[in-house]
Amino acid sequence: MKSIKILSEKYRTLRSYYFDKKNNAVRGQLMAELLPKNGVGAELGVFKGQFSPFLFKNTNALKLHLIDPWFYLTAQWSWAIGNKSTVDALRKILRRWQKEIEAQKIFVHIGDDRAVLKTFPDGYFDWVYLDSSHQYEHTVEELIILKNKVKHKGIIAGDDWRPDSKHRHHGVYKAVTEFSIQNGYSIIYSDDKNLQWAITKQ
Repeated sequence: MKSIKILSEKYRTLRSYYFDKKNNAVRGQLMAELLPKNGVGAELGVFKGQFSPFLFKNTNALKLHLIDPWFYLTAQWSWAIGNKSTVDALRKILRRWQKEIEAQKIFVHIGDDRAVLKTFPDGYFDWVYLDSSHQYEHTVEELIILKNKVKHKGIIAGDDWRPDSKHRHHGVYKAVTEFSIQNGYSIIYSDDKNLQWAITKQ
């Protein structure tokens, strides 16, 4: 029984890996069309860093800030498939981007993204990609901070566009639509199939 359980977990991990790889490629191509090139960007909610290469390469970012709590929040992602260690995830990211980190093209920030974002000067980012808690209150707070930290006409984009009010991650949709209406932003892209969205100041 133990060997069957291990094989099942390996299958789930492989299936998730190939699904994520395909999904990230699709998201990456979309972001290549939506996000400014040759600018300064940030990814909020990096997880195991699977999407970061697509953001970095497809936008030709001069600087990319990777912001995630990792072990600051928890030692294990109970919901993750495969290796659940946040320390291992961070270690992998540091190895993957060692040259870019040393060249000061990629910067790794460990902590609550709302606190980290407040350390940047206003108008610093050309774009920011949100893929963090997927919760309403958290997303509202992120957007309020990003209103000042992203340049005028810059792009705020993200994952988990869920118009269905019954979905557990509907909070992103609600926060983004309310914020856009209240602060003069236009939703320039949204799709409940690939779950991506993007907004900019009108």
